[in-house]
Amino acid sequence: MNQFIAVPRKYLLLTSGLMWSGVGLMLISLATRWLLTLSLETPFLMVISGIIPGILISLFGFSRIVTKNILRIEQMEPKVSVFAFQAWHSYVLIVIMMSMGVFVRTSGLVPLMLRTPGYFAIGTALSFSSLRYFKTFFSA
Repeated sequence: MNQFIAVPRKYLLLTSGLMWSGVGLMLISLATRWLLTLSLETPFLMVISGIIPGILISLFGFSRIVTKNILRIEQMEPKVSVFAFQAWHSYVLIVIMMSMGVFVRTSGLVPLMLRTPGYFAIGTALSFSSLRYFKTFFSA
């Protein structure tokens, strides 16, 4: 393995946490900008309609993925590629999800009233789930 990209496996936990929280915060930021362009009497309801499902997605969906990733990382060799923070097959899923996100934003098929809480939900779920990676990193 190229020593330039080999890191102690512990740092894959940090990388995962940074990636999940970074993408989550980016999605929340997009949703917040869209929210500011909507003329709503109660924007609070739009935010809550994204955050509550986001927490549920994190607890009942993403938590299983995080657990599998943490266990996979903990079973790796002491030094591994920095790109191993996700399973290799997960990169295909990431590309598909990113492509779908670009399509949803640019196609105009999904109105802001639906897109905004959806982005709040996924952003919240990713950000909330990233905390497990950080907790595991700092306790290792």
